[in-house]
Amino acid sequence: MDIDASGAGLEHVDVLVVGAGISGIDAAHHLATQQPGRSFVVLDALDDLGGTWLTHTFPGVRSDTELFTLGYSYKPWTGAPYAAGADIYAYLAEVVAEEGLTDRIRYRHRVVGAAWSSDDQRWTVTAQRTDTDEIVMLTASFLWMCHGYYRHDQPHIPSWPGAEEFTGRWIHPQHWPADADLEGKRVVVIGSGATAATLVPAIADECAHVTMLQRSPTYFFQSPNSDELADQLRGLDVPAEWTHEILRRKAAADMENITNLAKSFPDATKAGLIGIVTGQLPEGYDVETHFTPRHQPADQRICRILNGDLFAAISAGTVTMVTDDIDRFTPEGVRTKGGQLIEADVVVTATGFDLTVFGEVDFTVDGDKVDFARTVTYRGILFTDVPNMGWTFGALRLSWTMRVEMVSDYICRLLAHMDEVGASSVVPRLRPEDADMELGPYVDPSEFSPGYLQRAVNYVPRSGSLPEWQLSLDYWAERDVLPTVDLDDGCLIYTPTS
Repeated sequence: MDIDASGAGLEHVDVLVVGAGISGIDAAHHLATQQPGRSFVVLDALDDLGGTWLTHTFPGVRSDTELFTLGYSYKPWTGAPYAAGADIYAYLAEVVAEEGLTDRIRYRHRVVGAAWSSDDQRWTVTAQRTDTDEIVMLTASFLWMCHGYYRHDQPHIPSWPGAEEFTGRWIHPQHWPADADLEGKRVVVIGSGATAATLVPAIADECAHVTMLQRSPTYFFQSPNSDELADQLRGLDVPAEWTHEILRRKAAADMENITNLAKSFPDATKAGLIGIVTGQLPEGYDVETHFTPRHQPADQRICRILNGDLFAAISAGTVTMVTDDIDRFTPEGVRTKGGQLIEADVVVTATGFDLTVFGEVDFTVDGDKVDFARTVTYRGILFTDVPNMGWTFGALRLSWTMRVEMVSDYICRLLAHMDEVGASSVVPRLRPEDADMELGPYVDPSEFSPGYLQRAVNYVPRSGSLPEWQLSLDYWAERDVLPTVDLDDGCLIYTPTS
């Protein structure tokens, strides 16, 4: 898309935020509280706020991490640790209302293009109204991408032989239909991750039978939906803000300990996790086939089962696990490569999502198209040769929000620093000593290797072997660095205000 970057006569804001989910709402909060004199607007393609917690409505949808860390530090969570999707949406809506951010957000605005002009030192952003198809343009001094990390409009669905022959109904959890009727149906749920593990027990009682078909197992951790310390503190009438902060720190420390254990003692961690599952299933159940992953525990996220609901459904006989590759679909259902035919009325493809590369926005810098796969990330936030643009990418081994707040603090500090030094733009550039630095994917696959990152490896920015040019995977490794990192470390090039 060709975009006029002159911006003459267009509405201008100091900061334009893309996305009104957890990341974008937090960006707006930080701008309003830390940069009160700076104008900003939030654009979102959806009809309402919430991102994932607006679009995901499948049965049983809930958080897979506790709300003490998935929630914000400045908004105490007072419910059960693991919340239903509707409750998380309500929490985010309360934040927007309480922070006075309602008028800052414009819905049904899908950002399709962003053109940087060095002459004008600003972005010209093009959005398309999803309700009227109207094209809306405005300019911004700084562009803050808070769109999340996966495509809301297009879930990941593998191509299977014979899929067009299946006469039943296809459903993807990301686009759960309002008219879905599973009563008395034979349902096959394809997938092994958090979505499948959450959905399956939620529908098991209404279906004739549910088969969870997975190519390979994942790790599960079983726990009740309660926190003993939270109950104690609330019982003592400790102020909600104190309770929230204590539980937030405890949750982060617990995850740090689990991650370090998984890295240092992978075999023992694996045995412990599988032991938890074994104890929840009938004696003699084939745990080796269905619940013993091929990867190590630290390589991907560990899914949480609340109150053993998935294992209870398996034990009751309402859910059957099948671990095999798909050979092809037939009119009656799906045939595995092992030769088993699973008859189905409904197939639910809980097969994950595809990473979005900056919201599929068409970026240009001084007329040249930006290929982000050729850029190198600066601390997982900024990108070489792309001025005045940041991406909020949250934590991967802990709740997304924990890194979101650190990134928001960093970007606000960077904006303040630009004012202090009289700069109109900032861009990261490799230093002479970085010229021979080894480059790799945005997320090191040897450290973390879920399917959505592997599928996007050729499209995402690169990272380097030095800390400045990396995305840190672990919140606890970054929390003492990012808040105090030198903004004049030689990696950031500032353009003086003319």
